[in-house]
Amino acid sequence: MTAAKSMTAALDAWVLASLPRAVAFARSLVRDDATADDLVQECYCKLLYKAGEYDLPRDGTRLLFTALTRACIDRSRRQRASSLDTLLDGDPNDSQFGMADPRALAPEAIAQQNELEAALDDALGQLPLTQRAALELKGLGYSLREIAQALDVSESNAGVLIYRARQTLAGRLMPYRDEVVR
Repeated sequence: MTAAKSMTAALDAWVLASLPRAVAFARSLVRDDATADDLVQECYCKLLYKAGEYDLPRDGTRLLFTALTRACIDRSRRQRASSLDTLLDGDPNDSQFGMADPRALAPEAIAQQNELEAALDDALGQLPLTQRAALELKGLGYSLREIAQALDVSESNAGVLIYRARQTLAGRLMPYRDEVVR
């Protein structure tokens, strides 16, 4: 196998391995499937265009998540500046939080789960984009250093963003937590 074919195979494998997580991450940030897909494609294109400058099979996922974070933040800033619809709109019916399969629940439990999902979606949608990005990256298993690099902040600031996001979510979801504990 030639070096070019070997590199193409490695890049293909990297894209296939990283694509589902990249799409899920972008969708969680922009809350719009079509826009998220466009941002993911744009970031892949930029990275693949410069594939000779990077070791994408080794460092590509980190670079991709950094590029996606910045693209989502840039998009948010452009939207605010041009007074377009808010970036934080979302569909409360989207189930992306690993909740139980609704078909396996009683009607009352389904209603409670739907209410909790809607409240969680709303609470996440109201977080500042940098807090949501930090929380999403932490949920994907990234270290504080990697989160800080992706968001272009210090490690301590990345920790603060995660802490504040968790505190805000805990406060907004307190009524649901009390219902579950009872």
